[in-house]
Amino acid sequence: MAPGSPVLSIVMPIYNMAPWLGPALESCLAQTHADIDVVVVDDGSLDNGADIATAYALLDSRVRLVRQANAGAGAARSAGQRAAQGDYITWLDADDFLDGRAAEAWLSGAGRGEDMVCGNAVAFSSRTFNARRYFYHPAAAGMRFDTAPRYWKSKVLWRWIFSLPFVRAGGFTHPPYKLGQDVCFMYQALSRAGTFSQVSPYVYYFRQEHKSAHASLETRVEHGFAHFKEVRRILLEPPEGPPRFKPFVKYLNENYWRDIKKTAPLLSGGDAHWEKRIVELGLELFKGLDPAWFQEKALSPDLRPRPDFLPLAEAFIRGDAEAVTAIFQSLRAQAGPLAPDKASPLHSVRHGLKSLFNPLSHKAFLRLRTLESRAARRKGVPRPEKGRAVVGGR
Repeated sequence: MAPGSPVLSIVMPIYNMAPWLGPALESCLAQTHADIDVVVVDDGSLDNGADIATAYALLDSRVRLVRQANAGAGAARSAGQRAAQGDYITWLDADDFLDGRAAEAWLSGAGRGEDMVCGNAVAFSSRTFNARRYFYHPAAAGMRFDTAPRYWKSKVLWRWIFSLPFVRAGGFTHPPYKLGQDVCFMYQALSRAGTFSQVSPYVYYFRQEHKSAHASLETRVEHGFAHFKEVRRILLEPPEGPPRFKPFVKYLNENYWRDIKKTAPLLSGGDAHWEKRIVELGLELFKGLDPAWFQEKALSPDLRPRPDFLPLAEAFIRGDAEAVTAIFQSLRAQAGPLAPDKASPLHSVRHGLKSLFNPLSHKAFLRLRTLESRAARRKGVPRPEKGRAVVGGR
């Protein structure tokens, strides 16, 4: 990059995120490594988030605003990727925030020319401030995808930074799925990376409430189940290198099977259309797969088989729609009562008390309150409009 260019670009897509945008931007601008570029991409918001981003851009030249008609999170991430100017790039959800040393920690792991660097993350509740480690990994360097099975489950891109030349040379895309989009990008990058590294500090704070919103049945099917086919294409039909069947089977064993078990009870009302559509997508997904891939002999020593999932996988591979439907009916019959409402007062009190003895909870609370206070004191920055936030809406 030319002298004076940023080292790290932080891309922040926004759609009706005004209430949380100020603290997220403050977490970028307060980095101990100041050579950053913050690209806010307004995806046709209906609130005043673009006005807030514009005010920050006038206050600090490191902030830029890109505007587009509403086209979805994938298109917004792609727009930010095109506009980024750093040596490295990352993405920040506008309702989350970064640790003050995030850029410094990430870039410390990039010193050996790594294509990607992963940091650790904290998942927290902004209602109870109960917090937990999000798939913590110890520091390591010089790793490769094929020999690092723990990273076959890397489903989020926001705890990583990526070499921007590597991303652009690979032509990595952000598919237009509302569910499973991150993992498609991650598998593109991980399967093509030369080496990547892990740093130990917590760099990212992930707000749980907004990510756990219930998706419609249509979204679960046409986005959640549909994205598995893209994962298959990326891992089994790579533009270079061998197919990666073990990461693919791991993803199916853990995520496809989980999604089937969660969705089958929702079809108990006799919604034949969506059940038929899930079967159609599954037959396409499993067509031509080798049933031996799901057995212990093929998966050992990296993975273990899932005997409970095997009958469904084999039925799909055989193209036996009748057997698949029978398994769906069995899963509906086995389904128990719905899980208790996690927003219940009792749940909130219990987790609020738990957070009192959790150092991560204290750290998340203090960091967020500091960022909120800084945002509130900013002169010339409009306040978020109340009652206009539609988190995750498109």
